[in-house]
Amino acid sequence: MLKQFINASAGALVAVSACLGAAHADVSDVEAVLQTYVADYADDPTRFDGVFGIEVAGNWWHVEVAGDATTLRRGMPAQPSYYYTITEEETLHRINRGEFSMFTGMVKAFSTDVTPTDLETMPGYQPQADFMTRVIPQVFHFWNRGFPEIVPFSEEQTLPSHGGHVVVLYYQEGFRSGWGYLAPGEHANEDPRSRSNPFPSLFVALQGSATARIGGVETEFSAGNFVLVPPGIDHEFINRTAENFQFMLFMFGDGA
Repeated sequence: MLKQFINASAGALVAVSACLGAAHADVSDVEAVLQTYVADYADDPTRFDGVFGIEVAGNWWHVEVAGDATTLRRGMPAQPSYYYTITEEETLHRINRGEFSMFTGMVKAFSTDVTPTDLETMPGYQPQADFMTRVIPQVFHFWNRGFPEIVPFSEEQTLPSHGGHVVVLYYQEGFRSGWGYLAPGEHANEDPRSRSNPFPSLFVALQGSATARIGGVETEFSAGNFVLVPPGIDHEFINRTAENFQFMLFMFGDGA
């Protein structure tokens, strides 16, 4: 269920590369990094009581939030819960250094994609009715420190996505947002499976220009313009220029 929610739909431009390099987890080093997130989350106004797990390169911790107490402990949660999984220690350090976000690391183009981060559930866990509205925003608030949470983004912080490069900005139920670019010669949504969404998609051109092919019609799409792609309509973007084409993407509505 979680993977289906987090997966990018066919034309979303928000997939990530499957591998960020192997590393052997240093448990004490990982725990020190996780503790900084837990300490920050303890003062986050969005926190809520509960327990969730964190798995980093096969090693487990869990976070307990109860009233004013927020605690990191080693091992899996005692009761079935949801948990964050980070495939490699270096992936955690890259998130810690701000090189890319937990959200960017877990979003997929297709359900078979392998991602460097993910949100999973333990066997036997039964999500409450408000799970999506509570836990999905937690991905942002737990994994970004400080208040207010000022989060940088740049071309260096993107990951490959549907033929382009994207940073995921924020998700919650019924809303997805991202920022990215197409380098010269890149073709977004070239794969026919990636060309339409079951919900509206709004693209905003920020810098440069690209050829937009929407519903089979080609037109120039350049900085200072936006285009709304209705549900079910094929859309592709091709950079035939000599400079990067930067854009923002907003997806919304039922199923987003």
